Amino acid sequence: MEPVALLVAQILALLCVSAACIFLIVVLLRIKEVLNLFEREMKEVTSRALPVLENMEFITNRVRNITETIDDQVSVVQESISSMKEMTENIVELERRVQDRVEGPILDTIGFVAAIIKGCRTFLSRVRA
Repeated sequence: MEPVALLVAQILALLCVSAACIFLIVVLLRIKEVLNLFEREMKEVTSRALPVLENMEFITNRVRNITETIDDQVSVVQESISSMKEMTENIVELERRVQDRVEGPILDTIGFVAAIIKGCRTFLSRVRA
């Protein structure tokens, strides 16, 4: 009886191993399907991502150019403001120098003319009196 039990055990073991192999084959086929699906999805994502990345590169270049242009314009504006400040300071300095040179003689002339007018009034009031 032992050889028969051993033979039955061997047959059962072979059946279990065969069932396990069939199960592993089914699992491997499903894994293959999942990997194929993953591959297709990755190809689709890649095909859709390339135009987006190209657009991003174009946009990045445009932003870089715009930034450089803005930097140039800011430099020009800063130079213009500096020039205007210098011109304003020169005008204020010129005004001060003109005022210093002209104010004294004009005040002297006005004082002289006022004195002459006062003298004329006094003379006329004495002559009339």
